[in-house]
Amino acid sequence: MDYAYFPVPLSSLPARFDFVELDETDFTIGGARLRTRFLNHTAPCIGYRVEIGAAVFVYATDHEAHAPQPWRADRPLGSFDPRHLAHAGDLRHSELLRGADVVVHDAQYAGRDLAAKTGWGHSTVEYAVDMALASTVRTLVLFHHDPNRDDAGVGELVAAAEARVAASGLPLRVIAAAEGEELVLDEGAARPPITLEPAAPALPRRARILVADDDIALVRILETVLHGDGYDVEPAYDGEDAVAKAIATAYDLVLMDIQMPHKDGLTACRELRATERYRSTPFIVLTARTRQEDMAEAFAAGYTDYIRKPFALPQVRARLRSWLARGAARQV
Repeated sequence: MDYAYFPVPLSSLPARFDFVELDETDFTIGGARLRTRFLNHTAPCIGYRVEIGAAVFVYATDHEAHAPQPWRADRPLGSFDPRHLAHAGDLRHSELLRGADVVVHDAQYAGRDLAAKTGWGHSTVEYAVDMALASTVRTLVLFHHDPNRDDAGVGELVAAAEARVAASGLPLRVIAAAEGEELVLDEGAARPPITLEPAAPALPRRARILVADDDIALVRILETVLHGDGYDVEPAYDGEDAVAKAIATAYDLVLMDIQMPHKDGLTACRELRATERYRSTPFIVLTARTRQEDMAEAFAAGYTDYIRKPFALPQVRARLRSWLARGAARQV
């Protein structure tokens, strides 16, 4: 509702709202213990892990694989060991799902849809199944059905998921979320009562962002917009300039094009990733390159996220805030 996804500002609604904003935290509500973790979506979005007694339920919709190919090339045939996931973000996602009795997971697309939908913030059914298998989930509920997909189409996704599970030889029940569906979990023995309040969201007080692109007009637009969001923004117009400025000043996030003069963005990212300062800093690509091979190369070079040109400014603002919050949450 802060960005481009709701047409009415909260100030226009004739009601009083009290919000508790969450990022990554643990807290309790009565006898339920909840854990929140960031999902990979076009706007800040979190998934929930709910534990009551011995029962574990995970709600993880609006999520996309962090890498175009979730598994590393050296993964043993037939293995679903999460240590072979290609991106650290997918490994963290697996940890959110680990050992759950029921996972409601984004599965909006079939694998054949992904080429036209990459970057939209949603999962394929193949990815949802693989993550459930890697996380020893008992029941996977496919959710976030594409509005253009009818009941027969959803049934095809379930059949594809069941075939993938059968080929793995591992136990996993797969169903599609449906109106009126009810799943009952045995809570088992109650745990000793504890009370945890959610931690306040962690964000840099005034984040420093490096924007590197040889398109001067684009850089100036981003400077204006991001300054308006309360960030300190430093421009760079080629790869060498970006590296020099990043070495001279510590930035909380780097937004960088791939095709730049003097030094391309892939080389610049590799050089900065090799330094202690930028081992875990979010690096976001802004590029006109759209091939899957380009995405794979960018992630291999050390980029954290991939935004294609042309893009919507609310999308960039939302992605930046999400990555800044994730980085700050890991530091506290």
